[in-house]
Amino acid sequence: MISCYNNIYMKKGGVLLVKKLMIALGLSLALSAPAWAANNIWQYNQHIAIDMDSAKITTEKGMTILTFKTIEKADGVTDNCTYVYNVDDQTIQLKEMISKTAKRSYKSNFYPESIKTGNNVIKGRAHMANNVLKKVQETEAMKGSHKR
Repeated sequence: MISCYNNIYMKKGGVLLVKKLMIALGLSLALSAPAWAANNIWQYNQHIAIDMDSAKITTEKGMTILTFKTIEKADGVTDNCTYVYNVDDQTIQLKEMISKTAKRSYKSNFYPESIKTGNNVIKGRAHMANNVLKKVQETEAMKGSHKR
């Protein structure tokens, strides 16, 4: 095996071949990075992808708050959204939405909406937030069980 390597090394220009192999290896690793980097993107449905790395549960004024980001695509528009879900008050807020079309980009902000009295869109977003909350709690429980 070593003699085979030496023959290849000598016949192909030695250092140049090793450099080419290292470059090829580096490029293959760089191209595969998006595949492993995107593991925390949850494709919620055909239009909505949720960045689970952005999902955080905090406590503010004694209230449980979930914050998370989504990328929503439909009809040539891409919306980068930040949601704030108040679990105790049962409200959901689209805190920030940056919409991009082929020709323009704009930012919108919305007030918190009651889930109980909200329309079907509000209720759908609240359902999504509950699903995100469950996934975050499951992940935290798994991390807690590994510490023991």
